[in-house]
Amino acid sequence: MRTINVGLIGAGGIAQSHCRAISEIEGTRIVAVCDLIRERAEKTAAEWKIPHVYENYHEMLKRESIEAVTVATYNQAHRAPTVDSLRAGKHVLCEKPMAATLDDAAAMTRAARETGKLLMIALKTRYSERMMAAKGIVSSGALGDIYYSETVAARRCGIPGFSDSFLRKETAGIGAVADIGVYCLDHALWLMGHPRPVAVSGIANNVLGKTHRPVRGSWTWDSENLTVEDFGAAWVRFDNGGAMVFKTSWIMHMDDIGGTFFLGTKAGMRLDPLTVFRHEWGLLTDTQTKGFAEVEDKELFRRENTAFADAIREGKPSPIPSEEMLLTNVIIQGLIDSSAAGKELAVSVPEA
Repeated sequence: MRTINVGLIGAGGIAQSHCRAISEIEGTRIVAVCDLIRERAEKTAAEWKIPHVYENYHEMLKRESIEAVTVATYNQAHRAPTVDSLRAGKHVLCEKPMAATLDDAAAMTRAARETGKLLMIALKTRYSERMMAAKGIVSSGALGDIYYSETVAARRCGIPGFSDSFLRKETAGIGAVADIGVYCLDHALWLMGHPRPVAVSGIANNVLGKTHRPVRGSWTWDSENLTVEDFGAAWVRFDNGGAMVFKTSWIMHMDDIGGTFFLGTKAGMRLDPLTVFRHEWGLLTDTQTKGFAEVEDKELFRRENTAFADAIREGKPSPIPSEEMLLTNVIIQGLIDSSAAGKELAVSVPEA
């Protein structure tokens, strides 16, 4: 098995999960790490036995032995290292969300197409047992044509104050909508076959995060540093006539704002618990799946990094291509812009 040498850009918390996963994968190794804070890069290098440390990723990209790069920076710093790595001849695994803005996401997609290098966006939940089972059900044709869905990712009181990079526009760009919302948004689009969004009507705010303090047992955050949204919701129309409701929240006065489900012409499906609803034998039937258990987060990171390395080694297409993730950025940008405008807005997928 040919070993894939990886360069790591960004040595924060999420980078450690990738380091752990790669350390457990045969035929893949991290040979260099780069971070603007050298001490952080050095600490990561020492812990994971990475031989080379950099503060400037342009210098790291000059190493010919590096075949692939993992971009694990904060959201606003995804575009530049991804585009520069692709143009330096490296394959790239970029952490989610793909980018903080639609313009950045389009530029990254365009760079991958122009260079012919593999760009994969790290959506680890695609590799969960539930999502792979759900994809199998949809791919079988059991649901028929999906014409409507609702997709939800929400916490009652879980603003991620452990790092200010999640809270500030200059680093995160977008808050809950891109942090946890991108997971459920990707789930829905993936299972619906990636229809192209044509209109979005959305709202976004951070009223609770700015006016409430953490309560006992919740995550803690500094409201003065919160400049991104902690709540977002949108109605999305697609070019195939279908529609989707998208809801996400870091903080809310509610225990639950609904789950993710799909309505098809032959059946409906709910993700949690994974259940298919149909008319059979002249009866209403509910088929709840059994026989699988969810795996730990570290296994999801291992699976996505394995898929990335295998795709490089075997010359396969990107397991999670940027063209698919570009649609999440179209919807996220549409939600933010619609909220600011106070009305539904037409959206389109940029040519990349």
